[in-house]
Amino acid sequence: MDKNDSVNDDEVLYRSVRGKLEDGEYFFDRGKLRIRPAAFRDRYKKPSVDRAELKGFDPRLSRFDKTDGVVSLIAGDVRSIREVKTEIKGEDVVVHTVDVIYDPTPDNPAHSQIVVSPEFFGSKNKQKNVLKLLQIALATLATKNGWTLEPGVK
Repeated sequence: MDKNDSVNDDEVLYRSVRGKLEDGEYFFDRGKLRIRPAAFRDRYKKPSVDRAELKGFDPRLSRFDKTDGVVSLIAGDVRSIREVKTEIKGEDVVVHTVDVIYDPTPDNPAHSQIVVSPEFFGSKNKQKNVLKLLQIALATLATKNGWTLEPGVK
């Protein structure tokens, strides 16, 4: 597969969820798993995921540490997110289209990114708030799907 290959809507995507950062990227509320939006933070505003097929459908290969868990998202569900919006005073609301693009790296040929179009714009605060909407939507999808691989599983 080369960088120009597209990610199909039915593809499974893996995301490593860390449990050792501050309070962790997940918690349990009355016994139910909840993934925090922080699980999808990314300094470039493009959360990384792995194409499961290119990891041999082995979620252990997508985690950073054996204490991490792995959640799965479906590319089409990610593309269906409509909550990512920028409000501009005196103008219309801009709804950002969410997409998954294949972006292999030398270390990770399954690497992909979740991106928005148009890209985040406005003040840094506005960009941060809109990114938070993306993270909340992704965390909601991940919570709905639950663990693909529980933390600590060998």
